[in-house]
Amino acid sequence: MSGGARCNVLPTSATANDFTTESANRRLKAVLASWSVERCREWLETEIGLGLGIEIASNKYFPLSNSSREVRDRLVAACEKAGVEFKYETSVDGVVRGSDGMGWTLRVRGSGDERARAIVLAMGGLSFPAVGTDGTGYAIARRDLGHALHEPYPALVPLTGPHPGGEPLPGVSVEVELKVAAANADGGGGKKKAQAIRKGFLFTHRGYSGPSVLDLSHHLVRPLVRANESKGGSLRDEDFDAPTSSSPRMVINWSGIKREEWQERLTAPPGRALVVSRLREALPSRLADALVAESGVDSRCKIAELKKDDRAKLLRVLTEYEIAVKGHQGYRKAEVTGGGVALDELDTASMASLKAPGIYMCGEVCDVFGRIGGFNFLWAWCSGRLAGMSAAKAISSADDE
Repeated sequence: MSGGARCNVLPTSATANDFTTESANRRLKAVLASWSVERCREWLETEIGLGLGIEIASNKYFPLSNSSREVRDRLVAACEKAGVEFKYETSVDGVVRGSDGMGWTLRVRGSGDERARAIVLAMGGLSFPAVGTDGTGYAIARRDLGHALHEPYPALVPLTGPHPGGEPLPGVSVEVELKVAAANADGGGGKKKAQAIRKGFLFTHRGYSGPSVLDLSHHLVRPLVRANESKGGSLRDEDFDAPTSSSPRMVINWSGIKREEWQERLTAPPGRALVVSRLREALPSRLADALVAESGVDSRCKIAELKKDDRAKLLRVLTEYEIAVKGHQGYRKAEVTGGGVALDELDTASMASLKAPGIYMCGEVCDVFGRIGGFNFLWAWCSGRLAGMSAAKAISSADDE
């Protein structure tokens, strides 16, 4: 599904700053340091046989075929060549330690139990439930293995809320500067405000999306979802209670033009020009009209007629507009799931569980997600490689003994 069915398998470069975790950051860095982007690319090209090319505009690696099916088929073929046995239409609902204290037993729905000497828990998150993700990995980690979880929540998810000006603007897109600011003057306990790396912003029928929104939505969703859950709500609820004075705020500059430059534009001759026309020089017409309406300025107002107080209101709407976030579009629209098994409960040199020997974890079941751009693939490759190699090494060592 990723990359518009083209499959952006890797970013061209990555650091820990491209990822989000509530666990110790040094543990995230340890996993990422185990395999570089370049070595991962070489593996995909030489061992998997997947030709890759860089899309310069987005700094991502795509298959030269632009086919996600080729990625899937070559990975499956490489697994089968290595002796992997796939069992389709099969659901593992739980794991229990073997009755002899050795190994593990997998509870398989609609089938007999299976024994395993080592298990890699790679069951994904809750996002895109239409393809089968249901959070079973989280349930197994907590219920069967005794792990603590940072409660899951939808991440990289579109937000819902009213559009400025009172009129819907679906389909309008614009390049913006977007940030999330702490509500309190002290910056929320000293934390720096977050700024979107990308600028694309899209109005949807229900609210807002686009790369800039997806970059930052977790900063709003996580605290509000957790607050809702603490009051007895469901973690799947998509509508928030009204934000409180301590809720984070999403603030937008609609054009990237600084306040000082807008000040000049809104005072420059000719004075007979309409204020809304001056905005349309830098913004889509529908958005310009909406922002003028949001500020309370008459749409027929001319530059020479714009009062100082009204100009100040309009400048604030243009450069420091606070989006009224009412909720999110849920796991069915979330690119990934935030939260998961705390990295502090894993040996990040091997991805082995520190609670359950013989269990290894990787991918989205762990408390890590990356921003859009191939970073979640990179986390899957790095953590999956560590988990798989470590599980194999553990079995091999036991055999040697």
